[in-house]
Amino acid sequence: MATIEEFERSVTDKVIAGLHSTFADYKARGVRVSELGDPDQFVERILAAAPALHPWYEQFGTYWSSSSA
Repeated sequence: MATIEEFERSVTDKVIAGLHSTFADYKARGVRVSELGDPDQFVERILAAAPALHPWYEQFGTYWSSSSA
């Protein structure tokens, strides 16, 4: 992938497809909407699972290594 936008589009498309599949499964199993909780909290839980940048990212950038040359 060449850009963050392309990466975002790829991830977004796959998350949407995965959620459609998950919600179809919920429906097939008779899960009630009320059992899923608040939509905002549902999204917060999804986003909380996204990997965070390493704490040293700003200092060293994405391409650094601790191995000797």
